[in-house]
Amino acid sequence: MATCDICGKGIALPFKCRYCGGTFCPEHRLPENHPCTRSVEVKPSGRGRTYRHVISKFELGETVPSTVIRYEIRTSGFPSGWPSFFRHFILRRPSTVILLVIFCAYLGQLMAQAVLDQSYYIPGDYSTFLYYLAPSRATAIARPWTLLTSIFLHAGFTHLLVNGIALFFFGPMLEMRIGRKRFLHIFLGAGVLASAAQLLVIPSDIVVLGASGAILGALGTLTVLAPRLPVLLFFLIPMQLWMVTLGFGAISAILAFSGPLGSIAHTAHLSGLVVGLAYGYKARREGRKSAFTPFGSFLCPLL
Repeated sequence: MATCDICGKGIALPFKCRYCGGTFCPEHRLPENHPCTRSVEVKPSGRGRTYRHVISKFELGETVPSTVIRYEIRTSGFPSGWPSFFRHFILRRPSTVILLVIFCAYLGQLMAQAVLDQSYYIPGDYSTFLYYLAPSRATAIARPWTLLTSIFLHAGFTHLLVNGIALFFFGPMLEMRIGRKRFLHIFLGAGVLASAAQLLVIPSDIVVLGASGAILGALGTLTVLAPRLPVLLFFLIPMQLWMVTLGFGAISAILAFSGPLGSIAHTAHLSGLVVGLAYGYKARREGRKSAFTPFGSFLCPLL
């Protein structure tokens, strides 16, 4: 005959606890009536959320009026604290990572300007600092990496602010539709091609800076995939995305083919937008899983 692990009473029909594996009489069979840690994991439909229900241990003879349950959230796949937040919500979003890199690069530019003074950038002096990070027609072939690094550099705070706002709002929307890897393909690919196009229409000693062409490439792709997406122009005027893209593209085309050129890279804007529209049509026609850019395979080793 089995005996109860708590009181030692012999029992014909013992109760076996499925949590601790002990054998108990009817009086001590419940988890709250014997020294038992009840641990049940329940994973609901929400991704990454695992709840652990724990019934605390009780000493023998302690009066327990009701079951005491303590809830705790396990951090398996669920962000808890700043390190997890940074890992799950920032490092897994390329658009956010790019924003951080752009901001850090701008701080680096300010520091370089303060330290190097005039040696930071002297037009025509290709040994100065900026020529090693931004392309000009005279140096792009000898320093091809500058076509990529120039995407993350900006000419001033206003330039940075406008591009940052556009990337902050439109980048995640495009990521959700085409995925992280293809977002990087279109962003970097459009940025490189836009910079190369701008070099063809400016003097050979002038450098090209900014993420405008890359952002316009992302905007063009998003316009094809979600043309009726509601947006607020200047945070005030409600309209659909295709209207904004059409208006900006028309202005860029007019200014790109007219002079004077000024300091705004209208050719880069127009080129990036055209690349983005072309990629968007390709992605929509072939489907997300089979949509690859002509330059995607070239950029993959860099990502």
